[in-house]
Amino acid sequence: MLLQQQFEESLRENVPLAPMTTLGIGGPACYYAEAETTTAISEGVRWAHSRSLPLFVLGGGSNLVVADGGLPGLVLRLSIRGIETRVDGDDVSVTAGAGEEWDPLVARCVGEEWAGFECLSGIPGRVGATPIQNVGAYGQEISETLVAVKAFDRATDVLVDLTATECEFGYRSSRFKTRDRGRFIITGVTYRLRAGGEPSVRYADLQRYLADRGTPRASIADVREAVLAIRHLKAMVIDARDPDSCSVGSFFVNPTVTQDEYKEIKRLATRSSDVRDLPAFPASDGLIKLSAAWLIERAGVKRGYIHGNVGTSTKHALAIINRGGGTAGEVVELKNLIQKRVLEEFGVALTPEPVFVGFDE
Repeated sequence: MLLQQQFEESLRENVPLAPMTTLGIGGPACYYAEAETTTAISEGVRWAHSRSLPLFVLGGGSNLVVADGGLPGLVLRLSIRGIETRVDGDDVSVTAGAGEEWDPLVARCVGEEWAGFECLSGIPGRVGATPIQNVGAYGQEISETLVAVKAFDRATDVLVDLTATECEFGYRSSRFKTRDRGRFIITGVTYRLRAGGEPSVRYADLQRYLADRGTPRASIADVREAVLAIRHLKAMVIDARDPDSCSVGSFFVNPTVTQDEYKEIKRLATRSSDVRDLPAFPASDGLIKLSAAWLIERAGVKRGYIHGNVGTSTKHALAIINRGGGTAGEVVELKNLIQKRVLEEFGVALTPEPVFVGFDE
């Protein structure tokens, strides 16, 4: 009873959520609380359930579109902190609380010359989101280093430990995003890095950038610096001085298609584009991964496209930005327009990457 009373005393009402998101859009939370411990999570879940209120767990707000009307139930913001490291020869175990900011953790590991995170530099958000999305960039994915996830299981009201295999990772996906969406509240993540290991330089843009600067044998720090520079060029690093960075980052997942679908897309593209510059990369199961940004621009939605108070970034067509005073309704309208154009032009259905909350189904 005392714990529940303490939780209720921490509750706030009608709290604006827009400032807690990188897009800067959305209405308020009807009820809001910070969860700095697993006990606070448990009490928050119990409080919302006892009142038949919906519960939404908020992290860094970097991959989120909140409806203009806000959220009617309880928003529980994960703020569990703490980082523990253990070095055993070349193996480094890093365990971080779900509320830790992601990029400062990457910077710390790169500073220690621990390989495994360097290509994931500059990604906004918190640690707890990394397994949900199987966060990846520039040829690296969280699934490559993640060892275990600790989470509160809302189905059983207990803390559980899940192995990497049990997370069921896919391309920008996991069980937390698919069949068990909403069931687990991640409280901490353990990763395994390599002390003094070779950095990952598999991505073509990264290879070119390093080669152009005469860095054939890049260090882990070199790769982080290069990734941050490339992301800045695309406005994919949050920067208050750059209006193009007021976004959720990449708004659509790069689509994967079959060999036959790829041939048809190339045929369709010849009507208005030079298909020789169509980016295509091998994916699992014999599929081909295409560039969503290329498809969007060739479908007529260029960089800097304006739709009311939102638009596409002037630096990267894959980012939908808040130009100032934007609404979630405008974001959805632009999303729909982009999907419609790409589907009509190439027969490809683009899948949004961010989570949409507070909208009617």
